[in-house]
Amino acid sequence: MIEKTIRTFGRSELAQYYFPKLKPMSAWEKFKEWLVVNPRLRSLAALTRRTFTPAEVQLIYAELGEP
Repeated sequence: MIEKTIRTFGRSELAQYYFPKLKPMSAWEKFKEWLVVNPRLRSLAALTRRTFTPAEVQLIYAELGEP
């Protein structure tokens, strides 16, 4: 489980919390699949920046649960 504080996360960093046995790029690709199939998170998969803001992390937690 990640610390309870909502903070900015690198996308691969957050993905690895959900998929700890995968390498960073593989974890991100798998996590991105989860984002795409969720209508409330789909737009996050298309972001070109490599971080999620605290507000985005909070939305991810609300939709997917904390890792």
